[in-house]
Amino acid sequence: MNIMFLMGGMHPDINKEQYPLYMTEINEKTILEQQVEYVQKMQPQQLLFCVRESEIKKFHTDSMVKQIDPFAIIIPIMAQTKGAICTALLGAKHIDTDVELILMAIDDFMDEDCLAIVNEFRVAGADAGIVSFNSIHPRYSFVKINTNGIPLEFAEKIPISKNALVSFYYFKHGRNFVECAEEVIRKDSLVDGCFYISQAMNEMILKQKAIVLHKIQNDKFHPLKTEALMAEYLSELNETRCSK
Repeated sequence: MNIMFLMGGMHPDINKEQYPLYMTEINEKTILEQQVEYVQKMQPQQLLFCVRESEIKKFHTDSMVKQIDPFAIIIPIMAQTKGAICTALLGAKHIDTDVELILMAIDDFMDEDCLAIVNEFRVAGADAGIVSFNSIHPRYSFVKINTNGIPLEFAEKIPISKNALVSFYYFKHGRNFVECAEEVIRKDSLVDGCFYISQAMNEMILKQKAIVLHKIQNDKFHPLKTEALMAEYLSELNETRCSK
């Protein structure tokens, strides 16, 4: 299994002089460290990190990554890309294989056993797997499902259902993602000027691939994409500690 962490996003409310949010220390470990520890249950063969080159130069993110995993592959993002699909494709030579692939955002936390989720996908014979929670906020990706829970359509920033998506995408074969991502770009299917991984999932549907959805409770999902979301998460942690 290859796991690719997407770290190339830019968020307008973050002061450019501050450290990236994935460097925030929680319980004496950075978010970066905690995310790497989180995926170890899945026994990945290779970890890949798509990191903005400006952050590598300014904050030495590459050195941080190598301290966590000396064998990790770092993919520098030289300039702002047109979305997560483009960012991920910069590492296409490492993921265009028959090996399993997981694409995940560095700043989406889940309090759910990732290995159990992936094993569920495997047992179901899924070509791809997604994780959802309840939301209608348009900052998320969404999936519409039928009465059997089978995905029918994906949408980006448009709440076509209450099934919002965690940035945790499983592909049985990495090459399937690469093929679908390239097809999205060929179709020039831009959403607000960007290409998103949810769009590649629509291409999987068109290819009649089996996609399995795993639903989690909202309190198991912690997006940490902005200072406000980070503050909310830290407040929840403090409340939990005080209640014990």
